[in-house]
Amino acid sequence: MRTIWITSLLAAALVVSLTGCTIYGEKKPATLKSTTSAEQYERIFWSSVKAKNWQQVPGLLAANVMYNVGGKVLSKDQVVPYLQGVNLTDFTITGMVVKPNGPDMTLNYTLQLTSAGAPVQTYTAISVWQQVAQGDWILTVHTEQPQSPAGTAELSPGRSPG
Repeated sequence: MRTIWITSLLAAALVVSLTGCTIYGEKKPATLKSTTSAEQYERIFWSSVKAKNWQQVPGLLAANVMYNVGGKVLSKDQVVPYLQGVNLTDFTITGMVVKPNGPDMTLNYTLQLTSAGAPVQTYTAISVWQQVAQGDWILTVHTEQPQSPAGTAELSPGRSPG
């Protein structure tokens, strides 16, 4: 009797462990309504550009956004036409570092952009997202600096940038 009880208990444990992976549904991608993370807002921003969802992009930008690309600072009205011209087909964000600063979050990361008919471009990117009403975030600053083909130069101890 005891052997049957132990065998039944082990069988039940095995069934639970095998189905444990399917108890929770597939993780859905973050949306503006489901996240309060500046990092996720950055990813949603680039996903919107990739999907050519041009109605969503302006709502993510501050009225006085400073969007720096190619040595030029673009105004809010110039950002969407610029991004449309990029013709983004894919992007990759790696090495994300997020630093809080009061109501702002500063993000530093490596951004790889793939445009139609062009080689992959790699940038060091910095974005500043500011938290506004109801936990939403708006992009106040964004800058992209192209990385050299060999990667970025590392500073040795005692060496200053520039």
